[in-house]
Amino acid sequence: MKRIALFAIVSVAAFSLIFGCSKSSGDPGEAMIKHMTAMIKIIKDNKDDCDKIVSELEAYQAKNKEEIKKIVAAGKEMEAKMSDKDKEEYAAKMMKKMEPIIKDSMSVMMEVSQKCPEHSAKISAAMGDFK
Repeated sequence: MKRIALFAIVSVAAFSLIFGCSKSSGDPGEAMIKHMTAMIKIIKDNKDDCDKIVSELEAYQAKNKEEIKKIVAAGKEMEAKMSDKDKEEYAAKMMKKMEPIIKDSMSVMMEVSQKCPEHSAKISAAMGDFK
């Protein structure tokens, strides 16, 4: 059950990033992909040390806090200007880009959720700061 919860949280974070990320230039989804990929790499690189996963994710969030705030604000502004059809199309485009990342990380996330059940809430909180 905790595995499912952790995957669901990662998926929610990815979806939140779809509409919570934008940069003034280029594809707004690129910022989302950059941060999600970096956080998944942290988990992969530290999958044998639950405490280190949490501390590294929290450090990443702290280091990127201001950028993330700007990305979220820009994403909300972008979303407000989009029609429902544009939102659906953009979400589909971003999910297509995120699909390989999510598939690639699925086994690691399951492994971590089994090894680190008491850390799941902290990992989820650190990954879910994109709202």
